Amino acid sequence: MKIAYLFFIPLFLELLAAIVATITYRKYSGSNEKYFLYFLWYTFLIEITGTLIGYAFEADNYWVYNGFIISSFLFYFYWYYSILKRKRFRQTIVIFTAAFLLVATYSLIYEDWSAYHSYTFLTGASFVLVLTVFHFYKLLNSDEVLIVKHKLSFWISTALLLFYMGMIPLMFLTVYADLNDISYLIIILSMNLILYGCYIIGFLWTKKEYNRF
Repeated sequence: MKIAYLFFIPLFLELLAAIVATITYRKYSGSNEKYFLYFLWYTFLIEITGTLIGYAFEADNYWVYNGFIISSFLFYFYWYYSILKRKRFRQTIVIFTAAFLLVATYSLIYEDWSAYHSYTFLTGASFVLVLTVFHFYKLLNSDEVLIVKHKLSFWISTALLLFYMGMIPLMFLTVYADLNDISYLIIILSMNLILYGCYIIGFLWTKKEYNRF
C-alpha cells in the first residue's frame, strides 16, 4: 500500500465524527455546541474537495485549505465567545479575532496562494490554545467540574488543546528540521486520531441535561 493512501485516514475520521455527531445531535441540540454538527460536515466537505482537486485532478489545492484555515478559526473564536461569559474573556476574544484577521489578510495579499499560509495557521492555533485554557479555568471554578466528563464543551476544548499543542511544533519542524515523510505522516495521523477521538467520545458521553445555552 502506498504511503500516500494513509493520508486518507483523517478523511475517514472526519466522516466518522460527523456521523456520530449527527446520531447524537438530540443530546446537545439545546446548546452552543450544536453548531459543531454543521462544522464537522463542512470540514468533511472541504477535505473531500481538497482531495479531489489534489489527487483526482492533480491540481493545486492549497487555496482550499487556506480558506478553511480562516473560516475554521473564526468559527472557534465565535464558539468560545458564546460560551465564555466573563467580560475579560470576551474582550480578549475580540482582540484575538481582530489580530487574526490582520494576519490572514496579510497572508492573502502577500503570500503565494499556492503555498500553505503557515502564519495564519500558527496565529489562529496559538489563540485557540489560550481560549482552551480560559474554558478550563471556567469549568474548574464552577459546579460543572463535577460533571465535566458529560459536557461536550469539555471534550471539544480537550481535543483542540491536544491537537494544536502537537500541530504547532510540527509546523516549525517542517520548516526548520529535515522531517521525513514517515515521521510527518505518523504525527499527522496521531493528531487527527486525538482530535476526532475526543470529539467522538464527547458526543457519545455527553448528556442532554448538561448541555444547554
